[in-house]
This record gives sequence, structure tokens and C-alpha cells, in this order.
Amino acid sequence: LSQIDGGVGTQLASVDNATGTTATHTMIISQYVDQGGVERAFLYRMGGGSNGLRIYSLANPAAPTVVGSWSPKYVHDGVVYYYSSGPYAGKEVFFACGGLNGGQTDTGMDILDVTNKSAITTIGRCTYANANFCHQVWLSEDRRYAYIHDSPDYDNRGSYSVGRIVDVSNLAAPVVGGTYNTGQ
Repeated sequence: LSQIDGGVGTQLASVDNATGTTATHTMIISQYVDQGGVERAFLYRMGGGSNGLRIYSLANPAAPTVVGSWSPKYVHDGVVYYYSSGPYAGKEVFFACGGLNGGQTDTGMDILDVTNKSAITTIGRCTYANANFCHQVWLSEDRRYAYIHDSPDYDNRGSYSVGRIVDVSNLAAPVVGGTYNTGQ
């Protein structure tokens, strides 16, 4: 995109199906300086078919390389944070919305330690009553609360679009603290 102001864009390497699919629902990038002072950058691909999470190193952004994946569940959306201080200092943590059967079954938010991309582990999990489809998540600026949006029931059973406010100060034991809905 170095020439984008002049109307010129150059396509570089494409991510292939090395992790099972070229389909993607959402992508995000994580950039941070780790505890050792090393700059890191990773691309996270979610969704597409019934796929989980695929992670690519952006050490060479023109040619991303696969460095890890997590596929026990479908990941529809998520957010990732690097913790530079506190009890999770030095950890990169991914908050994954989804579930089994394309996200429709056993839906919720998995909290994953993605620090070691080749050995991703589950730190915690948040489920809740009357879950239809854990759709997306964002954290408060202080990273104490996760705001989860639960999409309307795709079977048209008349449920509302419900959001949850989850205390994630203890990543291993997230607690739903409240809900809100659009009433529609």
C-alpha cells in the first residue's frame, strides 16, 4: 500500500489453505513488544467453513507464515491482547467466540493462551444460560470486563439479541455479571 495515495496497490503473497481453508470470517492483527523487548506481529484468521483459529507470523508481512492453529471449536470472532504487566504479564491471550457445529452448539467464549503459538492452551471458558450464538467480544480498556454479543437465535425462535458483561479479571474463572438486550 506504499503507493495507495496515487491509486496504486500491489498484491503480494496470499495466504493459502495450509491450515485447511482459504475461507475466513474475521481477521485481526496483534502487534506488541514482548518482555524481552522484541517486536512481534501476528495475523489471526477466524471462521470460514467450520474452522477454528489460524495464526500467522508477520515477521515478513509480505509473506505471512503459519505458526499455529486451534481447531477444537469453530471461532466466529475474537480479540487478542498482550499482557505486559499484572498476573498475566508476558502472555498473549485470545478471547474466542464460537462453539461446536459452526458455533451453534456449546456456544460461549474460550479464553486461550496463545503465547506459544504451536501449543495453545485453554485458560478458561465462559458459558451462559439461553445462549444462542456467541458472536463477538471486546474488552474494556482496563481488561477487566469482556462484552459478549449473543446473536439472535438463528432458528427464529423469537429471542432477542442479548449481550453479556463478563468479569475476566481472573481469566481462569470468568463470571457473567450482567446482561443487556436491544428488545428487538
